[in-house]
Amino acid sequence: MLRVIALVSLVALAGCHRQAAAPSDAPSNLKVDPGDGQVTVTWDQQPGLTYWIFYQPGGTVTAAAPGVPLIFDVQSPRVVFPLVNGTQYAFVMNATNQDSKAGPSTAVVVQVPRLSGGLSGGISSWTPGLSLGPQDLNGVAYNPTLNRLVAVGNSAPGTPPTPTIFAGDFNYTSTDPPGVTAWTPPTSIPAGFVSDLSAVIFSGSQFIALGTDGSILTSADGNTWILSTNPVPSGGTAGPRMNSLAFGIVSNATIYVAVGDGGNIFTSPNLVTWTAAASLTGNNLYNVSFPNGSFVATGASGTLLTSTDASTWTPQISFTPNALRGATYGTGSAAGASANYVVVGDAGTILTSTDLTTWSPITPPPLTQDLRALRFGTRFVAVGQAGNVAYSDDAINWLTTSSGSTADLAAVIFTPGMYLALGASGANHVSK
Repeated sequence: MLRVIALVSLVALAGCHRQAAAPSDAPSNLKVDPGDGQVTVTWDQQPGLTYWIFYQPGGTVTAAAPGVPLIFDVQSPRVVFPLVNGTQYAFVMNATNQDSKAGPSTAVVVQVPRLSGGLSGGISSWTPGLSLGPQDLNGVAYNPTLNRLVAVGNSAPGTPPTPTIFAGDFNYTSTDPPGVTAWTPPTSIPAGFVSDLSAVIFSGSQFIALGTDGSILTSADGNTWILSTNPVPSGGTAGPRMNSLAFGIVSNATIYVAVGDGGNIFTSPNLVTWTAAASLTGNNLYNVSFPNGSFVATGASGTLLTSTDASTWTPQISFTPNALRGATYGTGSAAGASANYVVVGDAGTILTSTDLTTWSPITPPPLTQDLRALRFGTRFVAVGQAGNVAYSDDAINWLTTSSGSTADLAAVIFTPGMYLALGASGANHVSK
């Protein structure tokens, strides 16, 4: 009797663990969209199935072939990275049903990752999102640890006016809104704060926003903001407008720099004690940044100042009467490209330098509109008036495209595989 019971139990157990039937069809509607150093794979996902992606450089790939890279248990859409821009990759998929054998494979799909920020196959890679307006957006920062973006701008209409801050979690595959899961207003802003916000940075530990009146807001998460009791001593609402804020590390010491109208420059080691730098110009300063270990301030009438320590500033010859708006540093991906500092400004002005001392005007792209902001990610990308974008892979040769609308753009940032530009009336544009 015991032998009979044991035999029946084994048969029942084996029946419970009988291998499920493999899917009868290959995953349908497989698409592979190119990105910057990556691709986005999509398909029609069916409930209960486990999907596999197989890929390799070249024109063909076989599922489960020895040595072929694979990604198991994927959900649509799936970003595949890191990949090499300009290299063709082949992709194929199949699926299993619980612990079944693999079902049929899809046809092979090939795709070539490419740089973002410009044209792709003759079509602009930029996509506009719905306006966050009506207020203008002036600055954007990114926290890679929280994977969060923060945008700031002019106060929204109302009584009293409402400070403009939006936070959004980076989401490469999101299309509405593009690039973030959602843009949301902060959960907490100090009572009575009404200043326009001209800039925002991420210092490595917190977001820091600069008010045009010199006020300072800080936030660890982009949602809850605290007003500093030690603003930039620029005179408040009656003083010169403050336009830009930068953060750098000099000789292992933290230093913040704020610049504004009338050539004003203020520095602080801790956002508490501020010191006015010696005035070198009466021209308005529109931007300050910290590319490659040095500070660069740009402003009206071709003003270009550099500093290695934020205390001693050196005027540079810019060879232009046009206002300069932003600076960056990088080495483009073009063959033979060298490392360059790049400055952009009004009327399509572009300057380059290899040493921060000798500056050369670049024959401008076919663009007469102002360039308002610049960033190097995987290439140089400048944005400006009427939604225009100028981009370059070597800092010397520039092309132009449209961001997808005619809104003036005032800020641009690079996140993993994606540029985000912001501007007038809540404009937010993404290139990926």
